[in-house]
Amino acid sequence: MGIIKAAAGAIGGALADQWLETIEPSKMDNTILATYGVLVRKNDFRSSNRRRTEDVVSNGSIIHVPENVYMLLVDGGKIISATDEPGYYQVDNSRAPSIFFKSDEGKEIPGYNNTGRNAIKRPGGFINTLKDSWERFKFGGTTPVKQQVVYINKQEIPNIRFGTKTPVPYTDRVLVPGRVVPCKVTSFGTYSIKIGDPILFYAGVCSKSGKTSLTVMDLAEQYLNEFLMAYTTALANLSSDMVLVSDIPTRTMELGQYMAEVLDKEWLAHRGFYIQSVGIAGISFDEKTEKLLDQYAKDSILLDPNARAARMTGSIASGLEAAGANEGGAMLGFAGMAMGMNVAGAMGMMPGQQATQQGAENARVQGAGMQGWTCSCGNKMTDDARFCSKCGSKKPEPKPEDKNWKCSCGHISNGLFCPNCGKKKPSNQKWTCSCGHIAEGNFCSQCGSKKPDDAE
Repeated sequence: MGIIKAAAGAIGGALADQWLETIEPSKMDNTILATYGVLVRKNDFRSSNRRRTEDVVSNGSIIHVPENVYMLLVDGGKIISATDEPGYYQVDNSRAPSIFFKSDEGKEIPGYNNTGRNAIKRPGGFINTLKDSWERFKFGGTTPVKQQVVYINKQEIPNIRFGTKTPVPYTDRVLVPGRVVPCKVTSFGTYSIKIGDPILFYAGVCSKSGKTSLTVMDLAEQYLNEFLMAYTTALANLSSDMVLVSDIPTRTMELGQYMAEVLDKEWLAHRGFYIQSVGIAGISFDEKTEKLLDQYAKDSILLDPNARAARMTGSIASGLEAAGANEGGAMLGFAGMAMGMNVAGAMGMMPGQQATQQGAENARVQGAGMQGWTCSCGNKMTDDARFCSKCGSKKPEPKPEDKNWKCSCGHISNGLFCPNCGKKKPSNQKWTCSCGHIAEGNFCSQCGSKKPDDAE
């Protein structure tokens, strides 16, 4: 009875699987990473293909391939066909023959891996159908073949949520110039991925048993820790780029690039997908970081002279209002306010006065440095040097001008008395007469003219 049942099952199953199938994805949207193929219009009352064997794709069947979807035809766990060209794909290398389709000449399906048996030349046709029935009979009336159509979604998979369960450390190098400030950052948002290598994704991520679709939620929990690790590394790279901690939400592009550099080596190389984009929906800081940011904002305002003037004007206005309400009288209030204004004015003028004094001192030093004398050897010396530092020559004495005279003490003066010893300037005995003769005494020896009073 078992043999008869096996024979009936083999013949009936082979005949039922002669019908060609039309296969499409069971569901494909931006939450599905991978899914399996199902029959098109399976429950159509006009269809006679109701007793087909599950997971058998007859030779000559049509597979629908949507846009941005990668189709894999798997036979016995091995990928035998793959395409991402949208449209209709006709199977011509299936081990399940059909009398309604025969492959082209030269088409051959290899046998089993270790024995090489059951190789099929030019799949399909009546002869191969008989061989398939005999093969089914040997396996108790059912086929040993298992074939599946797998669809891999190549479009961007968005809105994968993430959030830091604990604050992530961030080293700020801007808040306090010259020092690094450890901060704590808590953030949440979404990121998107894209499958770049569908075959590697199927081999490394997809389940090989059952026919359950792989969704985003199936991966979110699995790879969240790896994502947060890359997120922490990306924050460290932003810190090296001197990004202020409060500017992190505006650097999502750089953040995504840094994360891609970290994760692509692992995810794309071993799992076939990569980070497409990262969006930070919110970011918060611990109490210490908040205080530092507030102080940084106040210090930044004080660096602006216009802001300082506006703040001082506001303080003065507040003081005027408070002066009238002072319990000691308005005069006491104004006196205190004036004292404060004087102190503030002095503090405000102090940097300017220091700068002016410093400038005057620099000018004096520079002016002093410009005076000096040049030795006969060409070496330039300062005015207070009496000997040349290069050759040892003595500083030359200044030549007396027309009205200068040299005192007996050696000092050169242009006044009536020597400022060094107090001696009176000696009278000049020689004078020039109107006749042109240079005479001595009170009268000209040439013409007898008297020495004029203003003669020198």
